[in-house]
Amino acid sequence: MWKLFRTSIYKVSIASLRLVISLFMTIFAGSVFAQVLFDSSNLIFEITLPTDTSITLFTDNEASDEENLALLESIARYKEAINNIQLTVNDPYNFELLEEYTSLGDAYRSLGQHEEAISHYDSAIQISKINGGLYNLDQLPLLEKIIQSYLALGDMDNAGLWHEYSHYLHLENYDAADLEMVNATFSLTKWYIANFFRSNFQSPNQNLQMVENQLSRTARATSAMNENDSLINSFMANPNNAQFENILNGNIRGVTPRDIEHPLLLKVGSIYEDLQENIYAADQPDVGSIVQTARRIAELSFITKQEMDFERQNPNLNLNYANSRVRAYRNSQQRMDQSYNSGRNALEYIVNLLRAVEARPGFLASALIELGDWHLAYGKIPAAQTAYEDAYRVMVEDMGLSAEAADQAFNNPVPYQIPRIATHMFTRRSAGLSNDIDLDYQGYFDVSFTIDSQGNADDIVFLASNMDDVQNEEDTTEDLTWRIQSLIQSKLKLAKFRPYFNQQTLVSPGQVKLRYYYAFAD
Repeated sequence: MWKLFRTSIYKVSIASLRLVISLFMTIFAGSVFAQVLFDSSNLIFEITLPTDTSITLFTDNEASDEENLALLESIARYKEAINNIQLTVNDPYNFELLEEYTSLGDAYRSLGQHEEAISHYDSAIQISKINGGLYNLDQLPLLEKIIQSYLALGDMDNAGLWHEYSHYLHLENYDAADLEMVNATFSLTKWYIANFFRSNFQSPNQNLQMVENQLSRTARATSAMNENDSLINSFMANPNNAQFENILNGNIRGVTPRDIEHPLLLKVGSIYEDLQENIYAADQPDVGSIVQTARRIAELSFITKQEMDFERQNPNLNLNYANSRVRAYRNSQQRMDQSYNSGRNALEYIVNLLRAVEARPGFLASALIELGDWHLAYGKIPAAQTAYEDAYRVMVEDMGLSAEAADQAFNNPVPYQIPRIATHMFTRRSAGLSNDIDLDYQGYFDVSFTIDSQGNADDIVFLASNMDDVQNEEDTTEDLTWRIQSLIQSKLKLAKFRPYFNQQTLVSPGQVKLRYYYAFAD
């Protein structure tokens, strides 16, 4: 599927502020609980051992009331400062206003009033443009704040526009192959993929929205597509290469790969192709940029498998779709093989490149492990074993590790979901959040399951949770528990984990016990 290519013054009394904060907290609490119950697109799991106490649960207590009271007081001060500056200099774009508008936006954002925050961040951006030029990069931190506020509002379209504007600023400041430009491109494609995950794999209706859109596009997905059912049945029974090529070329009722892929993913694929060409066209192509682009091409390829697995677990019951050639192609073995081959080629390319440039052994070992994980994720056990054994040889012979130390490099107390280069459901990455953003974790579930020697999870049992302590105004605790447990169970059934190693041999870790903390990207 995816180829590898080169304002006024506010004077508020403390008593008034306490009344405001009381009303605010009531509204705020209701919005949090409503989100907990219904917005699975924003759900994030943080996975630890049950004994790990590094994560603190969110508590709505008197201390947070005092913090919000302080924020309201600071808002009044910032607005007064802005008013004083404007009266003094008679210039609405005076550079001194930049810090005040930014601080005002931060305060509103901390209070959860994101519309107000966005308005003041935008004022700060306009001042930055006037004083530093239209394309100055000092705007970037403000853009990120705006994006996070739009995410909190659930406004994916506007968040995407600001991501694209950030990418545009980089284009105006860097050459296409510069490391800064490459990283900005990865940031944009990461957002596109996160947007796809939130609206499809993590959608509350547990359906692929892209399939629903396909059903309503044209007659291609209506009764006209159900003609000549014998052709569909023949394809499904014996999907030979010639017939598959006809589908790829659009000769069967006009069905092409572009008809069944999400526009965001097609855009990502096109961006990666252009990026590879730009990197190779540079006077001194950066090996790191080439490697990272190839890894992301593999990530994009894996989404095809994730779609197919997800659709198998959550079948679409629309009869027009069930009997269509679109579905026949989307769920064909050839499409799965194409997904596997594309990612394998990208990861083998990395291994060969690192060997050619005589990269450090640690880099080569990591690339071989990623290749082994890729094979294993598709159930290619012998190929996975070969790649892992190659990684062992590098670690033992070139890095000087003992066989036991090499085992430990593979075996982590919290099993790795593979492939690690991929985006997985209900993670920070699928939510479009960086690892340094603080989250308010609402609660946790302790889960036990087994992992076999091929990485499959089974025997899922929920052991304990803190749900009795969760305050819930919108629904029963039992309903909330059921909703989150169902999503954890679905996530585990779709996942592949790297098994443990014992003297280079894949072995089952047996039963593992993990704690799933949950939060919402707000």
